[in-house]
Amino acid sequence: MTDASDTDVLIIGAGPTGLTLACDLARRGVDHRVVERDPEPNRATRAKTVQPRSLEVLDDLGAVDHVLRHGVARLPMRFHEPSGAVVDKPSISVRADDAFRTPYPDALWIGQFDVEHALRHRLAELGTSVEFGREAVGLDQDGDGATVTLAAPDGERTVRARFVVAADGGRSGTRRLVGLPLVGRTGERQRWYLGDVTGPDLDRDRMHIWPSEHGMLGLTPLGARLWQFQSPILPGQEAHTPSLELYQRLFDERAGAGAVALDNASWLSVYQVNARMVERYRQGRVLLAGDAAHVHSAAGGQGMNTGIQDAYNLGWKITSVLDGARTALLDTYGAERMPVARTVLEMSADKMTRTLEQVDRGSADGLSSALAGIGEGGRNSGLGIHYRASPLVYREGEQPASGPAPGDRAPNARGLEGADFSGDLFDLLRGPHWSLIAYEHTRPVIFDNAKPTHMHVHRIGPGPDSAIVDAEGDFQRAYRPRRGELILIRTDGHIIARIPASREAALIEHLAPFRSSGNRVRPY
Repeated sequence: MTDASDTDVLIIGAGPTGLTLACDLARRGVDHRVVERDPEPNRATRAKTVQPRSLEVLDDLGAVDHVLRHGVARLPMRFHEPSGAVVDKPSISVRADDAFRTPYPDALWIGQFDVEHALRHRLAELGTSVEFGREAVGLDQDGDGATVTLAAPDGERTVRARFVVAADGGRSGTRRLVGLPLVGRTGERQRWYLGDVTGPDLDRDRMHIWPSEHGMLGLTPLGARLWQFQSPILPGQEAHTPSLELYQRLFDERAGAGAVALDNASWLSVYQVNARMVERYRQGRVLLAGDAAHVHSAAGGQGMNTGIQDAYNLGWKITSVLDGARTALLDTYGAERMPVARTVLEMSADKMTRTLEQVDRGSADGLSSALAGIGEGGRNSGLGIHYRASPLVYREGEQPASGPAPGDRAPNARGLEGADFSGDLFDLLRGPHWSLIAYEHTRPVIFDNAKPTHMHVHRIGPGPDSAIVDAEGDFQRAYRPRRGELILIRTDGHIIARIPASREAALIEHLAPFRSSGNRVRPY
């Protein structure tokens, strides 16, 4: 072994979760490394839906443009009936309700490899690259950090880090190294064939489904040429080793010989539905995120998205602790994100079960209804996720009767105008800082004294004497603010407090257990 190489944060795993965290840390100036056991970037479609809240995260990180160019919204479905009839149905995606006020109301169909490409490109712009072909095979930790042994083609090396984040997927080796097992259940009878295939001469502007009493066949267009193949293995059916020949045989038997011709297949997999998670997200200096912390059904398109949002919640907290905030702040990561994972596990398992009950239907009717059910509801978008029970949230005193509550995601507002600004509220929030909105309040506040890198104070009001004018009244409609109200918004876009200015000192005192001692004007 060689001598240890020191870094503040070692991220193990370069999928969407690890890359999101790396981009967040890089823009905050945190020294970090990203290692990935695979020898090269992922080229498989794997997860294939980016939800609206994740698009907001990618926007904030500066990684959304590639995803918007290559993703497809509201991809319709075409059912190829056993009779030969073709039935077109709308997309199973559900547009986010206008009440969420997001610039990205539609989920996008896009291969995971494209999302990872966007994040790696952004990471390179920020001065970091992934170290491929390095697998964590040993981990020892103490009160000051962790020493990780990495196996690589050129031998083993050790890395000393103040914190380690396991983002190495459902089969996480790091999770095993720290002794945090996944707890829950495996759907022994809920299995699917998956794979990336090429060759079908089909309209790429829609998803194609072949209903069959032996199990539906599905093809989703992703990327320039790929189709993601999927088909359930029904109870009582033997699971065969996936191959091009097997998938072609399934088409010939269920769709008719010559109906679909495959010429290549890659990333062949038998996927088994799981609903399992760890019992805590932090073990000393090691934190878990994404599939390393929770695995669940693909129904609802939540896997990649939950991981991205885990990382977005964690990045600023690790940064703050490295800068002197108390480690109690890291405990809020699990307190906020574990309930989200539990909800996703319950929701996705229920939806997958209902879908599997319908996949043996021989027509589009029941199957299209079941598939549409996977995309239903505002919870899928991620926009309704809140942290109202978080210990960080301050709810003392009279609270607004309407509008977003403390703990909720801060909605966007359009049409804001100032001497040096014209745009949306999200334009003001974008970046690694916190934001304080002082509504119709021109007097000084304590947070005016915070460093601009930590806090931006924006005075918004309806009249021309305000620094930023709510020219279209959209902020007032979105937030229903009271005159003299302060709205504190975290760097990850969640509201900490809505208070009259007279309670600002009490709010700062509420955050004292989490912030650096002696730094009164920094909230974290």
